[in-house]
Amino acid sequence: MKKTLILLLLLTLQTVAWAQTGQLTITTDSVGKLAKLLPDSLRYTMSELKIVGPVNGNDLRIIKMIATHLATKKPNERILTTLDLSEAELTESKGAFRTSSEGFPAALFVNSKALEKVILPKGMLTLSKSCFSGCISLKEVVLPDELTIIDDNAFLNCQSLKTINLPPALNKIENHAFDGCKSLDSLNLPASVDLIDSYAFNKCSNLQKIGLDCAITSIPSNAFAECERLISVVLPQSVTAIGDEAFKGCTMLESITLPEVLTGIGISAFEGCSSVRLIEAQTVTRIEREAFKDCTSLHTIEIGSINRLGNNVFENCLGLATVKMEGNLSEIDDETFRGCTNLSYVSLPSTVKKIGTRAFYECKSLPGIKLPGAVSVIEDHAFENCASLKSILIPNLAKKLGSSAFEGCTSLDSVNIQGFIEKLESDAFRYCHSLRTVILPVSIKSIGDNVFQECSLLENIKLPISVGSIGDNAFEKCATLHSIAIPAACKSIGSAVFRECSALTTVELPAALKKIGGNAFAKCVSLREVVCRSPIPPMLTHSTFKGVVLAACSIIVPRGSRNTYRKDKSWSKLPQIVEQ
Repeated sequence: MKKTLILLLLLTLQTVAWAQTGQLTITTDSVGKLAKLLPDSLRYTMSELKIVGPVNGNDLRIIKMIATHLATKKPNERILTTLDLSEAELTESKGAFRTSSEGFPAALFVNSKALEKVILPKGMLTLSKSCFSGCISLKEVVLPDELTIIDDNAFLNCQSLKTINLPPALNKIENHAFDGCKSLDSLNLPASVDLIDSYAFNKCSNLQKIGLDCAITSIPSNAFAECERLISVVLPQSVTAIGDEAFKGCTMLESITLPEVLTGIGISAFEGCSSVRLIEAQTVTRIEREAFKDCTSLHTIEIGSINRLGNNVFENCLGLATVKMEGNLSEIDDETFRGCTNLSYVSLPSTVKKIGTRAFYECKSLPGIKLPGAVSVIEDHAFENCASLKSILIPNLAKKLGSSAFEGCTSLDSVNIQGFIEKLESDAFRYCHSLRTVILPVSIKSIGDNVFQECSLLENIKLPISVGSIGDNAFEKCATLHSIAIPAACKSIGSAVFRECSALTTVELPAALKKIGGNAFAKCVSLREVVCRSPIPPMLTHSTFKGVVLAACSIIVPRGSRNTYRKDKSWSKLPQIVEQ
């Protein structure tokens, strides 16, 4: 009875002060008293509240009700903006609001949108999951020195939180802990921190400085993604891996110091870091896909021990000029350097066996590249539109040269293929307007469609004896090609294969030839001699020699076969058929 009277007296005195300032301090001597000490008539009438003494789950439920009350209905009501629990004592309790002496229940203050400042109880070890999630007005939180864990989503989308001092005992910062804290501008992790989890500081778009003088061993996925104002990062020497999208979209990041023990960089780890200029990764063995995609200011890459390089790793690194790589890398994956328009020097490990699809697509400044001797496969479009590439040597072990592999290499002057390639795939050297010299291996059996189309400076080419077919438009518009000998094994020539070869004067067709496609020699205005080795006329169409000056062009056929050619419906239209 005596204690109750004393508490009522204290509350009466506090009420006078509260009515004037909106500040109220409630002192409890035992748990479960806040419902009586803060009845409905007082519960929503203060802007600043301090709790002193022991509290349990029921007490925290009352505090939650006050903190989440966002609308005033009576003239004397106020919205709570400041909560001081520094002298509150957490106790263990069961029920709907289960508590312990170490921390709050999960989501205690979730969406308390008016809270601006909170001071947490001393001795608290864990800040619970989603504790302040959605507290969009929260500007200041005082954490106890003893705190060791900041749990999942603890400050998720606390978009007004500008600074926070992390306690010296802190060990773990869990998933999404500070995700979306758009006003947070600086942060120092104490030395005791050994774990940062995924999305911990994701979308902290105003974060400019982060001190990582701690013992973490990895930067997890999306840890600092979209921290758009982050300028520089020095990673601890203990970090061995950088996770997927860890720094994705950090558009102002200029420098990143990688530790000497780092071995892995994850998917899109630095994608869109458009200000970073230099990457030195001497110990890195694995870089996953799109890791540095769209790093438009990146100038130099040096990697000393690479074993895996994912696809699109350096795609659209527009400023990238120099790449030096060593290690046991077996493949330059698809689109690895696609769109690196400033790339002028590449050094590849000797172990590389495959150049992937569009690996160097539109590397317009690349004047040359030494392909390792181990290369056996060059995939489709691998070097397409490398407009400065002047020469290429394809090594002995090469077995595949994909379609459009060197299409649009407008400065390409010479090609030397030394491998065991059986087919030149379609468009392989299409639009190589400067191509003058081509050396093909004896293994070639087929030349695909458009392979040398519009190679306008190609004056001559020796086709291997093993070539059995030549595809459509293969040499179309090779304007300086003056003679061609179709190999003995060739059985078919495609449509428009030599169309508009305006300098072509002499053609030799083998005895094995069975078919010549439409427009094969159309508009070859300089054609003067066609030597046919077969006594049996090959099939052709009415357009095969369309646009040729037939009266000036001799068709030379084997002795004794002139009448056979004259009796053929298509060949009979050619007036100058003569025997050898």
